[in-house]
Amino acid sequence: MTLSHVPNAQRHDDRDQLEHPLVGTWKLVDWTVAMEGGRTVRPFRGKATGVITYTEEGRMVATLMKAHRPTIGTRSFNEATAMERAAAAAGYLSYAGTYEIIGDEVHHHVDISLFPDWVGGTQVRHIAWITNEDGTVDLELSDLGVGSERTATIHLRWHRINEDRSGR
Repeated sequence: MTLSHVPNAQRHDDRDQLEHPLVGTWKLVDWTVAMEGGRTVRPFRGKATGVITYTEEGRMVATLMKAHRPTIGTRSFNEATAMERAAAAAGYLSYAGTYEIIGDEVHHHVDISLFPDWVGGTQVRHIAWITNEDGTVDLELSDLGVGSERTATIHLRWHRINEDRSGR
């Protein structure tokens, strides 16, 4: 695999709008948190799944969850007990809003989120492109710094959904 810089944006022939290689829907391949001191953690015990979508209109939505969460057994979320709802939410993360690309970063301006403290704020992610042995390209979004008392780097690796890759 090879790490490369952000490809240049391309102009559409039929529109006066720029399309960035980020535009599209991506499936989560890997999610790691590199802690200060060298320890690596995999959220949701390494059993995470998710998608992130970027539109040409500048909208984005990201949804991640623990794979194989147990069902609650009710017809609606409101019928679940408070503990069941809390457990379901603890295995899930989602937010949406607008985005802008600034250099090698994407800035997610959060309009809605499961985590209320993100609403109205900006989540900044560093963009890297990773070329796989089969020629497909993965997107890696990383975030520096977690919490006020420790330092960590979050890495989320995504593969474009419309690209076929054997074994994934």
